[in-house]
Amino acid sequence: MKNSIKKAAIAASMISGLGIGLAQADTFQALLNIIQPIGLSQNVQMDLGDIVAASDADTCVMAAGGVRTGPACFGTAAGTLGVLDVTGTLGEVFDITLAPSSSNGMTFAPSLLDNGDLTATTSLTGVTLQTAHDLTLGGTLTIDTATTAAASGATSIDYDVSVAYQ
Repeated sequence: MKNSIKKAAIAASMISGLGIGLAQADTFQALLNIIQPIGLSQNVQMDLGDIVAASDADTCVMAAGGVRTGPACFGTAAGTLGVLDVTGTLGEVFDITLAPSSSNGMTFAPSLLDNGDLTATTSLTGVTLQTAHDLTLGGTLTIDTATTAAASGATSIDYDVSVAYQ
């Protein structure tokens, strides 16, 4: 009998202890930072100038200041460097990659002069997005097949630029 009274007392205290406990609920906040999608827009269209497709493998290189050199460059006039604007969240870090393309017997390999720097490159990593982040581009046009290029009547050639946050 003593054991059953003890067991009943223990069970009663456990049940009453459950009823005595307090329930708690609260609301908490998770922090976040909205990042604007990174984007590109063309401010100035690149113009390689007049090109002569006389021989296979001839090139026309457009560098800083639009200066053009090479046997495929016709005339002495400077070209117009392309200018792209990168938009997104200021202070975020991104990478830039340029890719060549081929069309009508020619290949164009763009080169990047970031914010007017004089070192041409096809990619940059770890670039911090600034208020007015303009990318200045030149490049090298190569005549792959002179007869195809000359017969094409081409007035433009594509190039690809990719930007991505790190």
